[in-house]
Amino acid sequence: MTFSLSITLIFWAFIAIWIQIPGMLFQELLLPRRLKLATRLLAAFFIGFIYMATLYFVESMFKLNGLIMLAGPITSVVAIIVYIKKGRPSFYNAGEHFRWSGIIIFGFIYLASVLNFQLKYLGAFGGQTIQVYHDYLFHTGNIVSLSRSFPNTDIRINGLTFYYHYFYELIFAMCKHVFKMDAFRLYMNGNALMCALPTSLSMVIIGERIRECKIIHRFNYFVYCAGILASCICIMPLNIVGVKLPFSWLDNHLFSNANALGMAMSLSILVVDILVEVWYDKLDGRVLIAIYLLFAAATGFKGTTGILLVAITWSVFVIEAIILKSFHLPRFLYALTGTVGFVLTYIIVTVGFNTSGSNNRAMQISPEGTIEASRIGQVITKLGFDYMSFPWVIIAVIVCGICIVGPLLLPFIGFTIEKFNTLIKDGVIGEIFDWFAIGSIIMGVIGFCFISVPGMSQGYFVITNAGFIFYCAIKYVVEHRKTFIAYFTMVFLCIGTLFVAVDLAYFCYDDVKQNAVFDKEAGDEPSLVSKDTLEAYLWLRDNTDENALVAVDRLSEETDYRSIYFYCSAFSERQCYLEGYDYSDVTKRQIEAMLSINEKFYSNNPAEAETALNMNNINYLVVTKMGHPDYKAKSPMLKLVFENDEVSIYSVRCNDGLSAVK
Repeated sequence: MTFSLSITLIFWAFIAIWIQIPGMLFQELLLPRRLKLATRLLAAFFIGFIYMATLYFVESMFKLNGLIMLAGPITSVVAIIVYIKKGRPSFYNAGEHFRWSGIIIFGFIYLASVLNFQLKYLGAFGGQTIQVYHDYLFHTGNIVSLSRSFPNTDIRINGLTFYYHYFYELIFAMCKHVFKMDAFRLYMNGNALMCALPTSLSMVIIGERIRECKIIHRFNYFVYCAGILASCICIMPLNIVGVKLPFSWLDNHLFSNANALGMAMSLSILVVDILVEVWYDKLDGRVLIAIYLLFAAATGFKGTTGILLVAITWSVFVIEAIILKSFHLPRFLYALTGTVGFVLTYIIVTVGFNTSGSNNRAMQISPEGTIEASRIGQVITKLGFDYMSFPWVIIAVIVCGICIVGPLLLPFIGFTIEKFNTLIKDGVIGEIFDWFAIGSIIMGVIGFCFISVPGMSQGYFVITNAGFIFYCAIKYVVEHRKTFIAYFTMVFLCIGTLFVAVDLAYFCYDDVKQNAVFDKEAGDEPSLVSKDTLEAYLWLRDNTDENALVAVDRLSEETDYRSIYFYCSAFSERQCYLEGYDYSDVTKRQIEAMLSINEKFYSNNPAEAETALNMNNINYLVVTKMGHPDYKAKSPMLKLVFENDEVSIYSVRCNDGLSAVK
């Protein structure tokens, strides 16, 4: 069982004391007070995170142990004192008041996320076998690595600098750094809060934008906020061949947030909301700092989001300047500052200076990947045509764009046409938020249709824009209530609500069903890990120095063409010489060289094995019956320190002394 009430409460306290409250202090200093409460709370969360991450970077660089441990509580105390000295002003601005909608949405997403994460692994550590989704293990390994220093090496490939949009994992890593707890259980118990908090606040921001300060019925307001979940955006069976359930690709990510898509959507909404509020203001250096921090956060949580935000900010600035025939310095500086935040974070955190573009990082400017994975590609192929030939490729791209947006495409098109008509005929730009939303959606759909990434990650271009799609569609419906498009949209929102209910039932059923795998023997099935293998990994965690270097002989689950076995790095919390490498930014040549060396660790020739182990400073050699069933340790420098029916672990005599058992 992975649930832990104590870890859950500790993580809640960490988010409040180390991130949210310090963020409120800096948000008050940097942003205008007139921003609505949901915007200020969400901005505070991300600014507080960047503040703590910066301190953690300083702590790691200059070996200032305990810096963030003290910084969180001290900054929170300062924030509370400042708040009291100001006379404890209301959190609400004029015209705002407490509404239950945000609390209900938060509670619903939190519960859905808890079910999504916990039911699947109720019997994970009490049976004969363990099987964990590889992305969860990948993120757990990242948490372990980042909890030791920021930045750090890839825990699965020794010596490789770790580049990834890992800010999501960095939240958990800083918590682990402070409280020294099990990484996997921290990740499993903390995810629900990270799914619910930013997502629910961003949905309230969208609801407020649709409401436009008008007095409306409470139910309507709830739909304006929560309707994103029932929007039928990114319906999975419509877009991914072979998938029947879950229906919603969007909700599947928002409820699990395993790949930080909830953060991506939230940051897109937040950044645009703030940009729009200050777009016509006089230049304020404090606002520039906030924009830099938020663009950096967006890029570090999801590079896709950072790219879209930079592109749409410059597009709106340039097009508006052409229309108005005037140059506005503050808007130029907003775009420039955001770009600097994006570029620096993209280089330092996400990709580095020389990305290999290999493995899961491979990206192609081509519609082939999207069409191939979609229903339309399947249909065209069954008809006997090549979907990449003319005119089928054009038809396929158009249909893919329609399918990924879903039924809300119709009101979105109506909304967009209306805005362009007003601009062209009347020369009125109108609400600038609308143009940010329209432009970002169009860019996202183009990105989805024309960029191919392994694992259909191009879908993120649309998921990060889900809030904007819903906003545009509902704004049109509100302004055209008694039209066919309005009724059409409301019908699909009702259908989408049923989809949400079916998906939740499916998650629960499938997750409970998943527990059956824990009671059967793993045998020779490469996608399963036996309790003996897990015991060996946990022994490494509990009995070896945290800086020890481990060699392993299982690198792939062999469920597809990828090397995505991450169990040792995740559960032993130790650096591996080489483990699953498909998510890592490493070239094929590097991998081939390391695979060759890794096999020498297990050589029957003692001299060859000793040379390889010594040259690469290996501290522990993990030998599995699956990887090397006939292995016999022949070298005197190998000492058996752990053994069970499935795994043997040998310590390697090295000069650094790290091979000594605790």
